[in-house]
Amino acid sequence: RRAAGELRDRIVTRLGGGLLPTVATFHSFAYGLMLQHGTTEEYREPPRLLSGAEEDVRIRDLLLGAVEDGAIAWPDDLSGALHTLGLANEVRAVLARAKELGLDPAQLQRLGAKSGRPAWEALGVLARQENEVMVLENVIDYAELLHRAVLWARSTAGRLALQQQYRAIFVDEYQDTDPLQVALLEALVGPQTTLVAVGDPDQSIYAFRGADVSGIFDFPRRFRSASGAHAPIVVLRHTRRFGPEIREAAARVIGRRPLGQLDPATAQAHRNPVCEPDRESAVSVECFDSEATRAAHVAQEIRIAHLRQGRDWSTMAVIVRTSLSIPIVHRALLQAGVPAAIAADEIPLRLEPAVAVLLNALDIACDPERMTAQAAADLLTGPIGDLDAWQLRRLGRLLREQARTSDPSCSPPTSDDLIRDLVRGVVTVAPSPETSDALASVERVRLLLDTARGQIADGSTPPDVLWTLWSGRVGGAVLHGWSERLRLAALGGSNSAHHDIDAVLALFETAERAALRFRGVIGMKNLLISLREQQIPAEPIAERSIHVNAVRILTAHRAKGLEWDAVWIIGAEEGVWPDLRTRGSVLEPDRLTRHGVGDPVRAADLLAEERRLFFVALTRARSSVVVAILASDAGGGPQPSRFINDLGITPVPIHGRPAFAASTHGLVAHLRVVAADPQASPALRSAAIDRLALLAAASGRRGEPLVPVADPDRWWGVRAQTENPRPLRPEGEPIALSGSGLEAMLTCPLKRYLEHDAHADVPRPSSTKFGSVIHAVADYVAKGEVPADLDSMDMLVDRVWSDLRFEASWQSESERAQARLALSRFLVYHLRGDRTLLATEHEYRAEIAVPTSDGASEVVRLRGFLDRIERDGAGRVVAIDLKNIRNPGPDSSVPTHAQLGVYQLLLRENGEEVGGAALVQLRVPAAKGADDPKVQFQAPLGNEVPTWVEIELGQAAELLRSEGFVARPNAGCRYCPYRLVCPSQGQGDQVVA
Repeated sequence: RRAAGELRDRIVTRLGGGLLPTVATFHSFAYGLMLQHGTTEEYREPPRLLSGAEEDVRIRDLLLGAVEDGAIAWPDDLSGALHTLGLANEVRAVLARAKELGLDPAQLQRLGAKSGRPAWEALGVLARQENEVMVLENVIDYAELLHRAVLWARSTAGRLALQQQYRAIFVDEYQDTDPLQVALLEALVGPQTTLVAVGDPDQSIYAFRGADVSGIFDFPRRFRSASGAHAPIVVLRHTRRFGPEIREAAARVIGRRPLGQLDPATAQAHRNPVCEPDRESAVSVECFDSEATRAAHVAQEIRIAHLRQGRDWSTMAVIVRTSLSIPIVHRALLQAGVPAAIAADEIPLRLEPAVAVLLNALDIACDPERMTAQAAADLLTGPIGDLDAWQLRRLGRLLREQARTSDPSCSPPTSDDLIRDLVRGVVTVAPSPETSDALASVERVRLLLDTARGQIADGSTPPDVLWTLWSGRVGGAVLHGWSERLRLAALGGSNSAHHDIDAVLALFETAERAALRFRGVIGMKNLLISLREQQIPAEPIAERSIHVNAVRILTAHRAKGLEWDAVWIIGAEEGVWPDLRTRGSVLEPDRLTRHGVGDPVRAADLLAEERRLFFVALTRARSSVVVAILASDAGGGPQPSRFINDLGITPVPIHGRPAFAASTHGLVAHLRVVAADPQASPALRSAAIDRLALLAAASGRRGEPLVPVADPDRWWGVRAQTENPRPLRPEGEPIALSGSGLEAMLTCPLKRYLEHDAHADVPRPSSTKFGSVIHAVADYVAKGEVPADLDSMDMLVDRVWSDLRFEASWQSESERAQARLALSRFLVYHLRGDRTLLATEHEYRAEIAVPTSDGASEVVRLRGFLDRIERDGAGRVVAIDLKNIRNPGPDSSVPTHAQLGVYQLLLRENGEEVGGAALVQLRVPAAKGADDPKVQFQAPLGNEVPTWVEIELGQAAELLRSEGFVARPNAGCRYCPYRLVCPSQGQGDQVVA
């Protein structure tokens, strides 16, 4: 659509008016035929085109209804997948493939029966039902649109009319056509028609949409001249986009692989175009150790290109292999002060931040009883509630204090739960000076939700309810200023505000279409379900917010047909690019042919298409290409793609994040470091101070500071340190600790504070998710909910494994194999008979007085969840902790292992006779080649008073009470997520100058 629109504009500019040729995509041309030659009813009320996102949900619902009604005989082995949108996507692909091949529903049904494919046979019946439902709802999908156009164009009247109307037809990007589009073209072309098709088989990248690269190779035979000769092939010998460096790099990637039936000389000429003599270009490869550092450096390089080379933002782009890489790149660009634009069809509508806010509010208004604590917190700290985290935390503390005072005998609910109940109106609280603003915001949010809930009860349409939530207008009052803030920001040139407004507009359009489709009877919950189940991007807002002066971030597929001065390519890691995973493995739509089941897609074909996709990415730049890759020295880390070897360019390793950002903030930070550097010369330090003073004094027309961060009064390092007037742990209350908390506190108090008290959460690595899966399966087996056999356990893991995100598919496969090994070792351990299993995942609590260094004592409230509790032959209880780490600690550390010691203490305080504790290392064999896991046993606690565990608990309690959260360097510092802010690390040094 975009390319057609641009070409139409250029033609109008060249011709200057008058009669203009038809310029359209195949689909828009087909839609025009339907309007022009369809029935009167179709002209007055034309069918609405379904977006791909709508189709998936619609197909799923239609399939479920047909199976429940007994209208189709669905295979039993696929019944478990009926509720999934993944299956719906494959069903849609089968139905579209059948239409491409010219198979009607009855033919598909017969072909499925003949081929022994009961699912295809059932889908033949479903296809007939879908056609009937589309007529009733007056909607049409893209495949059916083309199918109808082909049928009409092949008719005698249609063929005559079209061949008289169009005497010359020009087709661009012919390599991306599918069989239905070629069939329509055949109907358009007659003996007197001139047909010119332009295409590049090396850029055929849409096989997943039905495009067939063989179409361009078959073109000379399929479209013959008036004399019956094959259509001639003309090689375009010049490229005016880039210079020889980019051409040669792209040629090395695509190689000398054959091009269908083209003779070698023609293929060679096609792949070696002549470049403009004065066109300079460059290709480089940079190697990073993490996604975050790569994104930060790419953002830095883009900003430097803008500042030093004078490149407009819109002349640069970041191309990624998969949309999963877009968010981290987008964040890095925004943090670096780089305006970035993402086409709205790169991500599903429900994942747009602004849309997510409105959907959360609508969900709560629909059913406040099901509101989660997280949903309430998101609403209050989002643009509707507009509270910051500190305000919410203070409000939570006030609610807990009130709950504790009202019933001292019971442990109060969590702050999160109390805040949720406050939003629901279940609890109330008297305001304090610290929380009055927060409580006022909660009241406004509650009034807004109540108003929306009333509209829903009165039968208002989805757009009306969404408008209330979006505008914040209730009666004459405005309960939040979010929409107005976005409007002003957009008028001020904010790209992110433009994007958010466009996303909200798309949400309203979607809600409006949903209401029209169901003639006003759609419920809010159905709308929410429909939106949240859409897994692919919503198409109606594809082109919004991309014409601003901003750096584009887009997938390689999306980049097709576009060009920029400079391009950064991300994702060229093995397992990511090329992505050789089999597509459509359940219903195998790609194997459907007119005669039955075709050959499966070969890995070589997938590799060839992935290679062409990389070729497309490389050839989007006019002057500069940077391929930014990941490479890890660790065995399980990402490795460069095989395409990098084909490039023949030595990667440049870049370690760590950029030292300074190429921005005013970065400049100020750099000057401050130089000014405080004792190794710098006095003259250099003085020059840095002078420049800081110059920046601090710079002001705008109204006297406002242009670089406020240069003002020393704003620097944290020179401000007086503040102290929290309230202790984190109220005096007189026990100190809460767990086994893992004790270990963390003794290892590094600062890290434990950041994780537990400051809630400075970081994303969980895949290793912790691995452990969660193994623990859950082990618990199911121990409780008898899953049979104690490896195949049953494996099936349970397979159900959730796809939810674990790994950086590469080979890494997922490696970890999956390790998971099976860990489960097999657990099974050996579980079935051994030396101890009796008493319980799993059991919680123990106890309050214990522990000694402190001043000779006093501190009461500690202990809590622990024990993976397994077993009884040994002597009748004693043993605590078992299942571990899933690759490199367990040495056996010498086990006697004083804090977590095991706490477990023993908890058992003893609960009246058990304790026989020790043990770590069961499921990822490590007991000995080389052994089937059972390594078991590290801790002997029972001695009779001394106090025990070593109680002494360590006393030390930890003192640190927590005094809030002595100091940094303690240890072996884990290298992997600590907080090392950038840690005072014990060089990266965390504070600049005071």
